[in-house]
Amino acid sequence: MNFCSMAKDNESGVVLLDKSFVVNYLPECSESQLKVYILGLTLCTLEQENNMEFLCDALSMEESEAEKIFGELADMGLVTITSYSPFSIKYKNIKSTFAKHYKKEKYADFNTQLEALFPSVAFTNINQYTVYYDFIEETKIKPEILITIARYCVNLKGEKIKPNYILTVARSWLDEGVRTLADVDEKIKQLELSSEALRMICKAVGKKSEIDIEDKDMYLKWSGSWGFELDAILFAAGTLKGKGGFAKLNNLLDEFYRNNAMSVKEMENYVAQKQARYQLAYAVNKTLGVYYESVDYIVEKYISNWLGKGFDKDSIMLVAEYCFNRSIRSLDGMNKCINKFYSEGCVNVGAINEHLASLMQRDMAIKKIIELTGYSRNVNNGDRDMYKVWTQLWNFDEAMIEYGASVCQGKTMSALNNLLAKWKNSNVYTIEEAKTLGSTPIAAAAPQTTYSKEQLAEYFYSLDDLDDIE
Repeated sequence: MNFCSMAKDNESGVVLLDKSFVVNYLPECSESQLKVYILGLTLCTLEQENNMEFLCDALSMEESEAEKIFGELADMGLVTITSYSPFSIKYKNIKSTFAKHYKKEKYADFNTQLEALFPSVAFTNINQYTVYYDFIEETKIKPEILITIARYCVNLKGEKIKPNYILTVARSWLDEGVRTLADVDEKIKQLELSSEALRMICKAVGKKSEIDIEDKDMYLKWSGSWGFELDAILFAAGTLKGKGGFAKLNNLLDEFYRNNAMSVKEMENYVAQKQARYQLAYAVNKTLGVYYESVDYIVEKYISNWLGKGFDKDSIMLVAEYCFNRSIRSLDGMNKCINKFYSEGCVNVGAINEHLASLMQRDMAIKKIIELTGYSRNVNNGDRDMYKVWTQLWNFDEAMIEYGASVCQGKTMSALNNLLAKWKNSNVYTIEEAKTLGSTPIAAAAPQTTYSKEQLAEYFYSLDDLDDIE
């Protein structure tokens, strides 16, 4: 389903702004509303780019902000929201938005009170009223409640306030459950009580303009539904160093809220951990020899995931070093290596090195077996698979396998596998029992039990089961 589409009576596909929009709506629209409306209108004629992600990337805004603006455009009668999940809208024919008529008597009192709120405004166009009528009809809000909300907005911002601002506030309050005059009075009381706290927050974020309703609503959300104390909000604001204003503070508090960092102490710990993760991301990138201008995605997808699995800074950096030596120069490739160690329960430096040491001992044992058959070559995954079967499933010890290899001198590992299978089926598990097949076992060399970091790195480099990782 397309994100943006035209109503059936508006499907010309030509990206033109109707003169009715330019005359009656454009003067009322904010810059953000105009950008969203025009770009969305253009997306109606496109295919691949017709999605919310493209619109938000092009306008550098959050998806929630775009949805809010489309809601405002819907209030104005310009679009219809046809779905909220996934979010999709339909552009209406501008001409058709003026088709609905209202009896003058029905809203006579409302008109009188509305005009009284704007004594310096000349109400000469029916559209100055119908935008409110449409809202009342759609939301079923009582006219006197809308007038009370409008009065509060005018008192706060003056007569130059636009209808869409008033209706946006009204819709927001309705969404919060404000339905009666008593609810409106209580909402206004809460907003006024927040003024002192807001002045402190404004100073912390460097906001110099007047406090508006959006600021007050944000504060009520932070302190109410999210449950932040004022000292925590001020601490968060202080970390912004006067940049980003309320929008950035809201995003930061949302991040703290999602990560259950509610107090100043919890926020400090979260910030410290976050900084450590970013530093680790930069260190991993440097070790692998890759560069990303932003590591936000890397921290979220890789670093946090690895730490969540139990790896620490040292073990992550050790794997990064091994990957670099193995010419694995991508985070996705390193992630596959991390997952290999994780599947073996190796998440710290000691466990990783012990695991590599045990694999080295295994490969040395396999290499000796290969040499006993009369060949000299590197160990491969096929050899490892057979060795695992012989030792773990068939329960042969090293001496028995080496004896079998000496018996199969000049033959392949498959021949040795067939011989061991024959012994297993005959329940032959000692060299004495197997001597009927000839040859004498060759004494096993004492295994090497300790390895240097350089030896482990060299072994990691030689693992052929990593060849598909880049």
